[in-house]
Amino acid sequence: MTHRQFEFERIRKLFFKVNRYKVKERLVIENLSLKQDETWSPYTQGDYFGQKNTYYEVKGQFEIPAAWGDLPVAFEGFSNPAESDNSTNPQMKVYLNGEYVQALDTNHREVLLDDHFKEAGVIDFSVPIFSGREEKKFPLHFNVIAYDPATYELYYDLATIFDAWRGVEKFGGDALFYEQKLVEAVNHLDFRQPYSQEYYAGLAAAKAVLATMYEVSDATPQKVTAIGHTHIDLAWLWTVQQAIEKGERSFQTVFKLMDEYPDYTFVNSQPQQYQFMKDNYPELYAEIKEKIKEGRWEAEGAMWVEADCNLTSGESLVRQVLYGKRFLKEEFDVDSKILWLPDVFGYSAALPQILKKTNTPYFMTTKLSWNQFNQIPYDSFYWQGIDGSKVLTHFITTISEHYNPTPYYATYNGLLDPYSIKGTFDRYQQKKVHDEVMVAYGYGDGGGGPTREMLEYQKRLMKPLPDMPTITGNTANGFFERLNQKEKQLPTWYGELYFEYHRGTLTSIGKNKKYNRQIEFLLQTIEKLYSQYDFVNYPQEALERMWKVVLLNQFHDILPGSSIEEVYQQTTKEYEAIIAECQSLLQALPIAATKDRYTVYNSLGFGRESVALLPTTGTVKTVEGTTLTSQVTHDNQLLVALPEMAALDSLNLELSKAAVAHFDSETVEKTFETIDFKVVLNDNYEMISLVDKANNREIIPQGEKLNELVAYEDIPMDYDAWDIDVYYQEKSWAVDAVSEVKWVEKGPIRDTMKVVRPFENSTITQWIHFNHGTKRVDFETAIDWQLDQVLLKAQMPIAVNTLEATYDIQFGNVTRNIHKNTTWDWARFESCGQKWVDLSEGNYGVSVLSDSKYGFSTDFQKIGITLIKSAIDPYPQADIGLHEFTYSIYAHEGTWKEGQTMEAALDLNVPVLVLAGELAVEQDRPFFEVDQPNILLDTVKKAEDSEHVIVRLYEYMNSQSQAVITSQKPVKKAVLCNLLEEEEQELIVENNQIHVSFKPFEIQTVKVYF
Repeated sequence: MTHRQFEFERIRKLFFKVNRYKVKERLVIENLSLKQDETWSPYTQGDYFGQKNTYYEVKGQFEIPAAWGDLPVAFEGFSNPAESDNSTNPQMKVYLNGEYVQALDTNHREVLLDDHFKEAGVIDFSVPIFSGREEKKFPLHFNVIAYDPATYELYYDLATIFDAWRGVEKFGGDALFYEQKLVEAVNHLDFRQPYSQEYYAGLAAAKAVLATMYEVSDATPQKVTAIGHTHIDLAWLWTVQQAIEKGERSFQTVFKLMDEYPDYTFVNSQPQQYQFMKDNYPELYAEIKEKIKEGRWEAEGAMWVEADCNLTSGESLVRQVLYGKRFLKEEFDVDSKILWLPDVFGYSAALPQILKKTNTPYFMTTKLSWNQFNQIPYDSFYWQGIDGSKVLTHFITTISEHYNPTPYYATYNGLLDPYSIKGTFDRYQQKKVHDEVMVAYGYGDGGGGPTREMLEYQKRLMKPLPDMPTITGNTANGFFERLNQKEKQLPTWYGELYFEYHRGTLTSIGKNKKYNRQIEFLLQTIEKLYSQYDFVNYPQEALERMWKVVLLNQFHDILPGSSIEEVYQQTTKEYEAIIAECQSLLQALPIAATKDRYTVYNSLGFGRESVALLPTTGTVKTVEGTTLTSQVTHDNQLLVALPEMAALDSLNLELSKAAVAHFDSETVEKTFETIDFKVVLNDNYEMISLVDKANNREIIPQGEKLNELVAYEDIPMDYDAWDIDVYYQEKSWAVDAVSEVKWVEKGPIRDTMKVVRPFENSTITQWIHFNHGTKRVDFETAIDWQLDQVLLKAQMPIAVNTLEATYDIQFGNVTRNIHKNTTWDWARFESCGQKWVDLSEGNYGVSVLSDSKYGFSTDFQKIGITLIKSAIDPYPQADIGLHEFTYSIYAHEGTWKEGQTMEAALDLNVPVLVLAGELAVEQDRPFFEVDQPNILLDTVKKAEDSEHVIVRLYEYMNSQSQAVITSQKPVKKAVLCNLLEEEEQELIVENNQIHVSFKPFEIQTVKVYF
């Protein structure tokens, strides 16, 4: 060892040389046939062909030479050996004599053949091929290879110690000891005559030296739970159908390697993926079930899919876990304990309670290691939500040697090699608390999961090595159970887990998000109507089927807007089919088709004075004869001011075709008054003063403009559809030109001003509704958008004094600082709000409401709402075309609580439902009423497993409360349930009044026996 500085390179070159001799013989297969467009033609190895998203097949024959009888033999198939992206290269399946053996991809290039093939003579093989997602031609190569067993074993022995040396050198330990042993081992190698007696003697001597590494007594106590995994996005740069095929190919590869490696265990999440396998590949599904019974395949994950947790509603998150856990229990007898969300773009502070109330005690992710500015200071901790519920959380710390954009980056598609294992434990921040980390290793997205190389490393790392963690565990549940024993030593993280990245997913592909919001409420409305008026015909199967389509499309690359065009072509079809089916279900209710009669239904869980929009004109009366105030709209429909309707109440209306007054358009003056406001406009017809007349309160700060439309250059550093980067405000353009402005409505219900603003080759049309007596101004918006990589926001300056904003989230709300005093505050320059964001001071505030927008920015005295993202990758036309949505400003006395912001936001999102005809209404009172204003009745549905009714409510003002639910129907019994509808505690019922207690922000689920 006279030249230590060169020993690493010398050993590395000798290690590579051993690799050259692993394959002792290679037989190139000739006379291949290629099937293209249903036509077979001869194919020569290495010839380029193909186009993207296309299916091909290659077939041929081979015979294993008799001389190979004692050697391990493999079928080898690959495209370009230099490429490694498994989603752009061909993915193949191998059939030998009609038997489906394994899949091949760029990470899995050989199929080890069972011994019976050596006696089979001529073997017919067939390889169906999916070309991949990129428009590029590719070659194919097919060979039969024979391994040299002694070289193969020595290669992985040497590779393990060599890679451990790299890890110890980088992350700490006695690297000199490793170096000395490696030098001693490689000095025995003799490559003069490969496969000679001297060659094998050298291998044996080197192997013996390396074996002494495992005899060192001071092995590290650090441990690793290593679980095979293949994270498959159910849609992203491919369609759902292609993801189904990726799953089938990957799982077949898992089975083959499980047969070869008895210590290989595998974890897979997403019940939807299992359902796909059950529906499309029943034989494979049966084998999955067998592997689960054997304990070698861990079915976990809890949610139906790995869903986005920002944009989905509270009830959607409940259904994700409800349907997910029910499937795993019914199909596999598994009570899923882990919410497995490695790749989701931020985590709502409502999640810990949802997990607690579904008996899901553990949560795993790693995505927040991608944060741009701040590292979460823990990897194992308790995560406490807004209600106080806690869930044991672990961030996988698997390092990625070749892609590490942040110093604390970790991956859920980990490699299993000694360097990564050593670095993963070094990266773990709770080493003083826990002596074990978890690694989910394997190629994802159709890459087949773990490779034979990874499993060879695992076999060797299960024995202790000096200064190296030892692989000991093999299930995620086992890891969490051991971690849970450290409960008193683990820290707590409070509130949301905000992701400092991918902020553009709050806005990208707005049309898709609008459909999702609309259908979430529509499905809940139908559940309420059938529970209330036609329980005997409750469409449970149809509702579950539709919910599961919605849940699938809440996958974390579908709903966020980060998939390819074909994905959204499919979601549009599915959403429109759901809306059509829901309309059919509404028409199937017990409604008498009486001419000129309408039923209006308040599907919300609180009473409200609202308006109904009828698709006709005339004079409207209640059936008792009371004439209601009405107004013809600019598009020749009829707004009707309704008397106060209780929660879940309906009202029958009668229309007479009397002549009604139509409003002729008028010129808009720069100064005008409505019932609620005094308004001043500038020369561009932007609001520069908005005075709340009742409070003599100016809403717009001096020198600012309300509803200021601003376009920003939006060219992110990396992920176009995903990201809005912090510098986006550096370049902007005012969208203030006016091509048309006029009053199109003035009446007893509202005044409406139409403003049309051209911007480049796009057009923004807004109908600004001043809704009388509500202090709410709606900006009904239609945009023909034709720009790329330009972000459109509406800026709302608000003259209130506060340093924090309140954001609506699922089952409650959170406050976020509006200043930038710390890097944590600075990083939240774009945050998620479900239906509203509010700025309030002690006795006054203003909220911004939205019917489908989720991305908000807040600053001192300003709320910005992001309207359009217009990314070009991965979907070049992502937001090109028509956008229709409404957002509002809502002024109120007191804070958002006293001002009833939640009620106003829900009124915007869920208008009173109008049904043609007379609904058969027997009761005089609404179905259910709640006596406390801070308790929101959210869901009424049929129980999953019985003929009882489920009522779900939540407290949303952070106040402990005792509530009474009054039922119109006689109540026999009421039982408090968890979110899985499992009964927990019988409740007091007196005179059809159910008594329920609520902790702050608590969700309560009640099963009602009538």
